[in-house]
Amino acid sequence: MRLAPASLLFSTSLFGFFLLCDSSAPANPTYVCPMASAALEDDTLYAFDGRTMTPVISASEFEAPQRKWTTLYFVVKTAGDDRAGAIVIKTARLGPQLTSDRPDYGRVLLRRSGVGSNCGSQRSYLNSVSTLAYEAYHDLGYDRGEILERPDGSDTGLTTLQHFHTGYDATDYASRDQKCRRTDDKKRYDGSYEARSNRSQFSFVTDIVDHGISGAASQAASGGFRWVASLIVPPASANRENLRERRVEIKPYQTVAGIACVPFRISPRGTAQVIRVNDLDRRKQVGFDFGRVKEIRLGPTTGGEP
Repeated sequence: MRLAPASLLFSTSLFGFFLLCDSSAPANPTYVCPMASAALEDDTLYAFDGRTMTPVISASEFEAPQRKWTTLYFVVKTAGDDRAGAIVIKTARLGPQLTSDRPDYGRVLLRRSGVGSNCGSQRSYLNSVSTLAYEAYHDLGYDRGEILERPDGSDTGLTTLQHFHTGYDATDYASRDQKCRRTDDKKRYDGSYEARSNRSQFSFVTDIVDHGISGAASQAASGGFRWVASLIVPPASANRENLRERRVEIKPYQTVAGIACVPFRISPRGTAQVIRVNDLDRRKQVGFDFGRVKEIRLGPTTGGEP
């Protein structure tokens, strides 16, 4: 096999670099639907059997003794202009430990697709972090503290989480302008603190996703507290020992002609599977306020538990 001249390789790489940085390129990745989109509903999860897109209404249909990879599609459909945003996919299993759990108990697997804009990292990301660090960051809203700053593999938990989260193109739900956002933002577009922030939407505790980070944790947003695990216990911690194989994925998207079918893969095994999908940038206007739309939840929940 003949190798291309070094000059050609350099020019090809340089051309690819300029494509990535071209401001006229799509903001976030675009996803084409596997079938005609007319019948598809916004903010809905679908399975595709090669011919038909079927709404997914239960996690039980994916439960089996052996692990099986399945592709699902989250549909974003606008009523008018195109918009950009990002979705969060959280999966887990409730129940006793099984052989070869992945990731290991006490860890959260982190996966992120590359972003095609200048707002965030161009590269995809795959790593894991301790559940304690994950909960301190997303359940309590802390940016520092003993658990976050503790060495965890080659980095601290905080460094791992900061590398996992990314900037992405989003559409301001009030002005309709396209702006850069962080997936771990704790503030609104106007810079004010938001309890039900982007960061809170990564929590496995349903009460935090629905109502946000509050109390002592909200004061920590301005650096008023330093988290010490022996003094502050994350909410619903007594229920978390049964939550296993936690995986979290970020997928930015850009609609084209008012739609995007964002694919993601799951690999469930065993019963009591938990599948949750959350569109960080879908809002519903009520009066003068723009509220977050509730995340899609499949599988068991018990109020404030993870």
